[in-house]
Amino acid sequence: MQVFRCLPNESSSAMSELGLIVYSGTVPSTQDLAREILQSPPVLIRAVVAEHQTAGRGRHGNRWLDTPGESLLMTQMLRLEPYEVAQASQLAFVLALAVADALRLQAELETVFKWSNDLLVRGRKVAGILIETAVDALGNHWALAGVGVNLRQREFPEELHDRATSVWLETGRELTVEPLAQEVLRQTERWISRWRQEGFASVLAEWRKRDVTTGQRYRLPTSREATAVGVSERGELLVELDGTVMAISSAEPVIGAYGRGEK
Repeated sequence: MQVFRCLPNESSSAMSELGLIVYSGTVPSTQDLAREILQSPPVLIRAVVAEHQTAGRGRHGNRWLDTPGESLLMTQMLRLEPYEVAQASQLAFVLALAVADALRLQAELETVFKWSNDLLVRGRKVAGILIETAVDALGNHWALAGVGVNLRQREFPEELHDRATSVWLETGRELTVEPLAQEVLRQTERWISRWRQEGFASVLAEWRKRDVTTGQRYRLPTSREATAVGVSERGELLVELDGTVMAISSAEPVIGAYGRGEK
């Protein structure tokens, strides 16, 4: 594999065994860049990686604030069959497993999962996932799988000291972007194949082995807060509210808006 070092506003590309990866300098958002690429078919690019985002985002519109060169900022472009569009939210679980495996292989770092898009180490967030869907200029359906991983941060603002961490803080390793991006691609290919061949139940069973969602507090779309009691067979958050357990497809951790190093 070739390794590219990008300066701000420059870009380069490398062909991996799984497709073309574009490495860019500063972009508003890798998700937005991927959407632009979809409007110029045929789409030959498998992923876009940026050194810095000026308008990075996570779920619920939360900002991802990063320092250039300290994080993996990546969007994979995953072609979907029409019947898979309704199941696209399941890819958050697929990507969590892929990123976790990539971090274990590249950094010997073990992570756990918190619904629906957080990877944690010692209770602190090291990575996040954002799944969006899009349609290209020819009407083909795609999933845009955004991945953010804190790699080389030595410290975080005081308000994030007990909520965020990085690969360097946990392992002392200077993990570089390109090998990790390529490993994430490889592991995503493996887990998506399992998702398609064995179904979501197989993926969810593996995800649950590292699930720490139970007991976490979430803010519901009604603005009320509830305690998580698990994750349903469909991947929904199960919460207990007023003595009743209910399944929720959208909720936000009570800690609120994320800051630097979180997605």
